[in-house]
Amino acid sequence: MNIRSPYSILQANLVSSSTTGEAFSVDIKNSILELQFFENLYKSYIDAKLVFLDDSGLKNYLSMQGVERINIRIGDPDKPTERVIDKTFFIARIMDSHRTNDNSEVLSLELVEEHVYVNSVKQISRSFTETIENMVADLSLNELKKDIAYPYFSGSAQGVRKVIVPYMNPLQAIYWLLSRATTKTGAPIFLSSDLYSDLLLLSDLDSLLLQDPVNLKLPYRYSQAIKSAEDQTLTPYYVIKSFKSQNDENTLELFESGAVGSFYENLDAGTGVSSGSHLSVRDVLTEMYTQGTIDNSTTQSIFDPSLLIDGVLSDQYNSYHVHQVSSSKTYNQFLSYHEEATLLDENNNIYESKLKAKNRIIRHILGKNTIDIGIDGVSLFKGKVNVGRRVRVLFLNSDQNNDTSLEKRIDKRKSGDYLILAIGHKLIDQNHDASMRLTKLGDLPKNFTI
Repeated sequence: MNIRSPYSILQANLVSSSTTGEAFSVDIKNSILELQFFENLYKSYIDAKLVFLDDSGLKNYLSMQGVERINIRIGDPDKPTERVIDKTFFIARIMDSHRTNDNSEVLSLELVEEHVYVNSVKQISRSFTETIENMVADLSLNELKKDIAYPYFSGSAQGVRKVIVPYMNPLQAIYWLLSRATTKTGAPIFLSSDLYSDLLLLSDLDSLLLQDPVNLKLPYRYSQAIKSAEDQTLTPYYVIKSFKSQNDENTLELFESGAVGSFYENLDAGTGVSSGSHLSVRDVLTEMYTQGTIDNSTTQSIFDPSLLIDGVLSDQYNSYHVHQVSSSKTYNQFLSYHEEATLLDENNNIYESKLKAKNRIIRHILGKNTIDIGIDGVSLFKGKVNVGRRVRVLFLNSDQNNDTSLEKRIDKRKSGDYLILAIGHKLIDQNHDASMRLTKLGDLPKNFTI
């Protein structure tokens, strides 16, 4: 059942590209049939899709070439000054067009944020000597004209480095730099776009996982049987309309990729010294528990720590061998892009961090237990919920016994606190549906109550 959304398109100005200096603008909000937004934690821009009815010859009048701008504003018509979304997009391409009759045409447009177009025409070759996050901020501001906010970011562990960016687009350079940046636990760092502002958001996995779920009082639920005792008027907004499991329990793939147990070896071309060691997902998860990234009252759902293969714990095998070549002291006192960071333990002793290897493992386990759910999107707009936030999701188990206790019927293996990897919004008429791709690292806390 669809719920009428209080939000609607307040403005959708289509602005022509002009070669004469006289740009033409027309509001097409009343002609829009469908509008979609796509957010992704791994992407630093918002994609959008717009379908509208052209019954006044705009395509020909504007000589549309796929380089026009569209200014979109969304909010509550009763509160026009409180805009939820105010974004400018470029038309990346006209995906489809078809005639409905002799006098009208339906156009499907693919939209991207303006800085994607700016990125496409630039190529840079620069030298940096600073922290990776400062390099990213420099590229974003000076090359893309985008400011960065740091709502959930504690800093990278790599410290000041000397890096040469070798003829890349700004976004290519940013992704390349971030692939090397981690926290002290090896957790990845993300740069994503904010649907509700013009900012880019820099965040790290450790800081994101330390935040409470945004719907702690009203978990999303895949059952009409679970009712909220707090506010029945909000209940429809938290019902899961659709559910699909993605890459569920793909432990074999984790073994094959070396994310459970592997051997990492590095040859220093400058000194000729080769060093290597075994690394297990058990070590990575233990550190995440120790740091409080994963709640100690939850059980991790990444791998079975007691699984024996030929009498040996499964994570003790080296199912993958990584051999790297790097060169230390290339820039004298500054570390280079490839060099491993050295950290201090609790006794101030220097130890090899293995952050590259840990980062690779964590990125793999983020894709293990993923699900797609469909919900009403109003709650996301109300809370301005972005990718990277955590949500609590409840499922009932399939046991059809006579036990009527709701807490005992909760599937505590499938239920849990999930991290949002991607969000899709779909607005048609007065309806707002949303889909979310989620990943889970742990089950429900033991002190969980409905």
